[in-house]
Amino acid sequence: MPITSMRETVTLQLLGTPVLRLADGSAVKLRQKAYALAAVLYLDFSNRARRSALAERTWESSTAEQAMTNLRQTLLHTRELEGKYGFDLFDADATEIELNRDVVLDLREIGRVRSAEDASELERLIGLYRGELLAGISGVGNEFDQWVALERTRIENQFATQATEAALRIGGRGAHAALFRLAERLPYSDVVCRATVELFRSENNESGARAAFAAFRNRLRHGLGMEPAAETADLFGAEGDAATPAQPRGIERRRPTGDEDRARVSFVPRVVLLPPLQDFKQASIPKHLAPALVEDVTIGLSRLKTLSVIAPHTAWQLDPFTALDEVRAHQIDYAVESRIAPHFAGDGLSLAIRLVRAAGREIVWADKFAFSALTAPERYWDFTNGVARALAESIETAELQRERTLRDANAYSHYLAGRQNLRTFDLPKIRRGRKSLRIARDIEPEQASIESALARSYVVEWVLRSGSDKALLDKAKLHAERAVSIDPNDGTAYRELGRVALFDRDLDQALVHMSTAAELAPNHADILADYADTLAHNSNHREAQDKIEAAMRLNPIPPDEYLWTLGGINFFRGRFEEALVNLGQMRNPEPAYRLMAAAAAMAGQMELARRYRLQALRLQPDFTTSRWLSRVPQRDPSDVDLYIDALHKAGFK
Repeated sequence: MPITSMRETVTLQLLGTPVLRLADGSAVKLRQKAYALAAVLYLDFSNRARRSALAERTWESSTAEQAMTNLRQTLLHTRELEGKYGFDLFDADATEIELNRDVVLDLREIGRVRSAEDASELERLIGLYRGELLAGISGVGNEFDQWVALERTRIENQFATQATEAALRIGGRGAHAALFRLAERLPYSDVVCRATVELFRSENNESGARAAFAAFRNRLRHGLGMEPAAETADLFGAEGDAATPAQPRGIERRRPTGDEDRARVSFVPRVVLLPPLQDFKQASIPKHLAPALVEDVTIGLSRLKTLSVIAPHTAWQLDPFTALDEVRAHQIDYAVESRIAPHFAGDGLSLAIRLVRAAGREIVWADKFAFSALTAPERYWDFTNGVARALAESIETAELQRERTLRDANAYSHYLAGRQNLRTFDLPKIRRGRKSLRIARDIEPEQASIESALARSYVVEWVLRSGSDKALLDKAKLHAERAVSIDPNDGTAYRELGRVALFDRDLDQALVHMSTAAELAPNHADILADYADTLAHNSNHREAQDKIEAAMRLNPIPPDEYLWTLGGINFFRGRFEEALVNLGQMRNPEPAYRLMAAAAAMAGQMELARRYRLQALRLQPDFTTSRWLSRVPQRDPSDVDLYIDALHKAGFK
């Protein structure tokens, strides 16, 4: 293929995990700083900038000379890849660098959403929004990190506004499909919710509008512990949530008092937010902002049951410079220290915050947040609740770490390593994870959680090997039964017993075990997701959809397994396009290629079905529908017929 042709189809994705893709779809791994350079060039310099300016922005902690050296090395590494793979990313001379305009850049492409002419084009452009800008890239420097944080917010807001405006302009079923996909990309966007409500109302469908609002409100409550923005809630007035009134903004819920508080203190960690430091010499910073912001974060934390927050009145009697000694004297477990300062660009603010464990003065977590309370007041509540959520997650993680490591740090580290590898659908990683779990079990043989995880490893391997080795299920059952014998209240153990029963084609027993697991752990997202899959195999697709949606509210950035389950449910409910969207969001779609081919065939996308079929057969060249039929557990034969027909339509034998 001529190099010029490849150049025309080279794609640089900076939204989500950054990657450069060639014409054949293969990925080229660039240095992180190369992605950072491309983002700065496009967003701040309209594609072209002086070398010195880029070096200063991207290597801010280095001297000017060292920064220029680092820039040259990054460009040299990129040029080597350009020569090897036949693409041009940067055009550079002695003084300036330009981002090649022939490269297809997702940031540039999503700007076309405002002028989308039809629903298919709108959905394609929405699909390009794969996540936040430069996801996973950090540590470039404090100023760069603050710039990225601001750009992420700006890009998301602008994209949501333009995409919803286009959807409302196009209207009809296509607009509904586009807004549905947009809600999957931005599940907590009030803008998307309001547009969906407006679209339903334009069709005189008030029940649809209310259902859309209720679904959004539930996502916020269960996923973030937040309420819709006032502008969104006002669409329905006082009657919009009569059964469960929204919590008024800025009003703290009833705090436990007396015996209630004393009963909780023994097992709930206590945290205090110390008075924030603020340089009042900076005239650009309102004097009221720091106290108000920290008090609102306190209110956000006080809504949680997993920790206890010291009231602001007491907190503000403490001197932030010497407070840790007093904190320990009051038997407070954690202190939050903060400082508000001007943002490096001069037109915003930066909140530096750190969480300190009082005993030992250990810094558990630290971060910086860029924001502008004056220019974007509509984001203020999102910001304060986001900070509260990050603090809560850090405290809960630290408490779990302390509890586990007090027993055996070595066993726990192996357990964590094993669990981490089980979060993928990659067979070598599953086996590495099992090896770590075995080491953990050798150190601590009476831990139900380790036995449950070992059972899980065999269940996942059975799935990845298409049910070719029943011995895997036998081993999984032994570990799950041992977990139950160690801890009869371990919901995850019953989950694995349910999975074994399911794949042993004992559908009734699978439901019994999954029901027990859900009763023991009603807010365990993974258990709900597996319960959904079990219900789907029992051909109860409507209830399965409810369970998987509940799981995704608890785990709003879902793992591949959730998306695979949701895609299967939508397939069997005849929603083939939605199934393709779900499955297409999997980070590793390889296990779902057959289902993707079937869904594409039923949706009439035969070329796409052919591609997925070839990819599936590349992984399992001996696959036949008759062999699969002998292993699949499915209660309703019509579901099996549908899938077999779809596979045949996609070209499987």
